[in-house]
Amino acid sequence: MNEQELILTSVLQCRRVDLYTGTVEVTADQKQQLDDICSRRSSREPAQYILRTCEFMGLDLYVDQRVLIPRPETELLVEAAATFLQKAGKPLSVLDIGTGSGNIIVSLAKNFSQHHFLALDISKEALEVARQNARTHDVFSRITFLEDDIFSDTCIRKIPLCDIVISNPPYIPSGDIADLQPEVLQEPHGALDGGEDGLRFYRRIAQFTKHALSRNGFLFLEVGQGQAKDVQDILEQTGHLVVQGCLNDYSHIERVVIAQRI
Repeated sequence: MNEQELILTSVLQCRRVDLYTGTVEVTADQKQQLDDICSRRSSREPAQYILRTCEFMGLDLYVDQRVLIPRPETELLVEAAATFLQKAGKPLSVLDIGTGSGNIIVSLAKNFSQHHFLALDISKEALEVARQNARTHDVFSRITFLEDDIFSDTCIRKIPLCDIVISNPPYIPSGDIADLQPEVLQEPHGALDGGEDGLRFYRRIAQFTKHALSRNGFLFLEVGQGQAKDVQDILEQTGHLVVQGCLNDYSHIERVVIAQRI
């Protein structure tokens, strides 16, 4: 659905097709809600924050200003990990670094009941949202939520060895933040800012996997436009990771880098 359809179906509590059949009646309260939403959108507040919902991998997720709004491109990251999990002949453990709303880990847990999942985030507020989404979709008991900072050495000691590490880390260069669209600037800056060159988190995750990723385990990373080659170089330079491939999104942008621990 486009944004207008999303707003209308949410407020009118109807299906998309109902918008075009002429059978939906708008009450005075609903008209007021729509006017309020239009006013907030005119100030460039994201529709997902206004409606408190975002669709991701077929799931309706709760979102607010505490978390980054899940992007459609990240579904490719989830699909890449899902392809690997489908072939697994035994239960595996999956670590999501920077879980945010929980969109990645909840989507995977919803589809793979035999595996165990860990969700790591530095933000207590983000983890509250992730837990809410996990409860809503009945996967809370299979996800371990961890509040910690991957740049802390103590964090490394707390994380058990996992078979899969997956992450959509902050990757926008610090100097580019101010030029982002007004809607994006209302999202948590900590979930956007990837450091001076946008690669700060990839360097740390590459080091982190030496302790958190089991041998022969796989790493799945979403990357920003034009970053795939630099990220692959970072992973290869560790000596313990071997790049297995890179997947393009629907705009033919290199979006997901896959590596294996040796």
